[in-house]
Amino acid sequence: MRKQLAILAMAFVVTLSAIAGAQTNPNFSGTWMLSKIEPPPPPRGGGIGGGGDETFGAIVQTVVIAQTARDLTFQNGSLRAVYTLDGNATVTPPGDVNGLKTTAHWDGSKLHLHYKRGQNWCRDVLSINGNTLTILRDLESGGGSTTRTITYTKTS
Repeated sequence: MRKQLAILAMAFVVTLSAIAGAQTNPNFSGTWMLSKIEPPPPPRGGGIGGGGDETFGAIVQTVVIAQTARDLTFQNGSLRAVYTLDGNATVTPPGDVNGLKTTAHWDGSKLHLHYKRGQNWCRDVLSINGNTLTILRDLESGGGSTTRTITYTKTS
């Protein structure tokens, strides 16, 4: 009887592990409209975040994310970054030592996006709650560093 109970308990643990491992990661696809930046960036020319679309790590009004099981494309103004969701690095254009280098990895339901161009690097940690996308952004650019929480609302 004890042996049967032990076998049943082990089967139960294996089943729970399989169910927990089968959970799917969130899908961040959609068009997202800026709703809040904390702390607010200092006022400077060139749009939100002070620097316009071309500034590394710029915060823009609208971001567009397309996600498949294999990759995620993040369109931030005119900056378009492609991340493979397998943890491997991508360089755009391929082979360019000064190109945009991207990597991504999951931490539970949060997606970490790392990107680097030249001496500038950034880490965005994406999380989603209903129609709200929250990005915790750590940015090092031009010798300075900032951390901001950027919140977007889904529009489509």
